[in-house]
Amino acid sequence: MTEPKGGPRGLRANEHLDVAHQHDAMARERETWPDTRPAAPGDLRPVAIPWYRSWDTAGEHDRIADAHRARAAEIHAQYDEACRDISASEAQISPLEAYGIGGWNTTTGVIMYLAPEAGPADQLMARMKCHRAAMMMAPSGMEDCPLDLPGIALDARGEEGGVTVSIVIRDPALVAELQRRAAHDLEAAAQLRSQHH
Repeated sequence: MTEPKGGPRGLRANEHLDVAHQHDAMARERETWPDTRPAAPGDLRPVAIPWYRSWDTAGEHDRIADAHRARAAEIHAQYDEACRDISASEAQISPLEAYGIGGWNTTTGVIMYLAPEAGPADQLMARMKCHRAAMMMAPSGMEDCPLDLPGIALDARGEEGGVTVSIVIRDPALVAELQRRAAHDLEAAAQLRSQHH
């Protein structure tokens, strides 16, 4: 059995379902072994040994499969809640990449400056939450997105000239990774802008 790699926040919904299917298959395989068909006439069976104990792991595989299915359902429910007013295609695009125009590092994370088109704070926060939830559904090609890191906290402030988004990360060991990902999104945003101008 191959265990999926998952993302920085753990296995994605599709990966949980893959693991569940693998454990289902292992449980069914264990149920068909040993061969319990009646012996053919004249078949000599070995003499019974003085003791015999068995342990069937099929139940354990069923339990693991159920746990992975439950976790996948939980991820789907989080996505449905976070993205109820946002289209699936819009959910796949990070607002940081779509509207990023600048940024700078801080000791605990980054400050990103977004174009005014990023929208009012409530709308922007909803899109960031939705995008974060969408990344947990399946690998999305957004493995470098700062929003996919565990333990982040966001603040957004809108002004006439744009929106400031502060992203801090609780794990000091991940600050450099957050900063690298934010720089990646700003580069991608600059490329998108140059294609549209």
